[in-house]
Amino acid sequence: MRMKKLPPEFYIGFSGLILVYLIWAAAGPVIKLTLNYLPPFTFLFLRFLAVCIIILPLLLIELKKQKINKQDYFKIFILGVFSQTSLALIFLGLNYTTAIDFALISLLGPLLSMAAGHYLFNDKFNTGIKFGIILASLGTLFVTVEPILNGNGSNVDPLLRVYGNVLAILYTLAFLLYIIWSKISMGEVTPTIKKGLHFLHMKPMTKKYPPVLLMSLSFFVGMATLIPLALLENLNVFGKVEYSLMFLDKTAVFGLMYMVLLSSIAAYFLFEWSLTKVTVSDTAILGYLQAVFTLPFAYMLLGELPTKYALIGGAIIAVGVIIAESSYHLHKKRSKAHRI
Repeated sequence: MRMKKLPPEFYIGFSGLILVYLIWAAAGPVIKLTLNYLPPFTFLFLRFLAVCIIILPLLLIELKKQKINKQDYFKIFILGVFSQTSLALIFLGLNYTTAIDFALISLLGPLLSMAAGHYLFNDKFNTGIKFGIILASLGTLFVTVEPILNGNGSNVDPLLRVYGNVLAILYTLAFLLYIIWSKISMGEVTPTIKKGLHFLHMKPMTKKYPPVLLMSLSFFVGMATLIPLALLENLNVFGKVEYSLMFLDKTAVFGLMYMVLLSSIAAYFLFEWSLTKVTVSDTAILGYLQAVFTLPFAYMLLGELPTKYALIGGAIIAVGVIIAESSYHLHKKRSKAHRI
């Protein structure tokens, strides 16, 4: 049986996605390297500030096309907190843990989204998916406590590394809330969601806004919410910080520019463009491979190598991901077959 030939646009879009995930795979090691020269909240604030200056003309154009309803201000603010302000957990966590641990823990994100889809949006589930998610969760727990098992295998206190890993889990949960709130904001409301919204005295957004507009506004929310944290940090409230913006090391400048120009702006727009050539499902496998892509960057920039316990935890997560994803796609095929 001959395989169906894919259109050239698919290969172009898929190549774009590979580039996007390579950029994002390097982001963790780049952040950790730059944190040697800039404190976390200041680093993140400067990133948002630079991004907001660059995208301001685009935002003004979008706002002329689409006015924001006043009833949606707070909802957009919440969207920005979950998607951008929550990045502070990454920047803070990478102060203590390794880029490799962070990448492995992030593998749990798509599976948690799958679980949320089942319990909140009535997506169909089967035993294989549940088992895969549970197995991947156990692998994530193993990676989280791996510093204690590994003892003095790092120059960072094991408990501090566990703290950094916990922050990685919290970021994964925050990003899950962002995905859920995005669906709710766009009017995807189920009876379960209605009960929750009624309890919180909230409603979905009054209308559908372009993704580019919401993305741009979320960066400004991130910048605004990081101002007090960066200010307190520079007043030494969180501990003494020593750096000078006037005499930043070239490594810090590179890291900041990488996160602004590549990880924030170029990668996002390339991702959106690539999605016009491929389906969202096509992004799944590359999303999981991002952790694999992180390994060479972590070694080249930080000299990091995975410990045997991290490899064991990563293997458990990988098996869980494979079981859950294969069960999910098999379930979809069977559902389609029943409808025919």
